[in-house]
Amino acid sequence: MARLTDVCAQDMPTVSLCLVGADTFSPLTSDTTARLFGLTKAGVELILKRPFIDGFHVLMDVHNITHKLAQVTLPVEGGEAPEGLRLWGDIVRFNRLEGASGPCFLVEVTWIKNKPVKEARQRLLKRLGRMSKGGGERPA
Repeated sequence: MARLTDVCAQDMPTVSLCLVGADTFSPLTSDTTARLFGLTKAGVELILKRPFIDGFHVLMDVHNITHKLAQVTLPVEGGEAPEGLRLWGDIVRFNRLEGASGPCFLVEVTWIKNKPVKEARQRLLKRLGRMSKGGGERPA
C-alpha cells in the first residue's frame, strides 16, 4: 500500500495571498502566507494554515455575489519591486485537508489571462516554477 504524505506538514516555498476587487484590482484584505503546493501554466494550488484571510472565510468570499480575485505575490528577489511580482486569478476550489497535526486548506487559483501582460506573466510563472522545485523561500 502506498504511503500518503502529510501535505499539511510538508516544507514548501511561500507566497503571499490576498483578495482583490475584480474590477479595480485593489486589495480587499491584507496578505496572508500561503505555501506553494502545485503549479501549472493555468493556475496554482496553495496551502493555507487557516481558512481565513483577514477574518473572512475564503470559501464564503468565493461564493459571494461580488466577484473577487486572488492576488498571489511572489517574495522579493534581487531587488525587484513588489508591483512586478503579482499574479491574479479566480479561486476555483477550496478543500479542507486533514493532517497529523491538524487541518490545512487547499486553495486552487486559475490565472486570468489579461493581467499581467503575457511577457511578465511568463517570467513570473517561470520564477514560480523554480520556487516549486525547491529554489524559493521556505517557511520558518
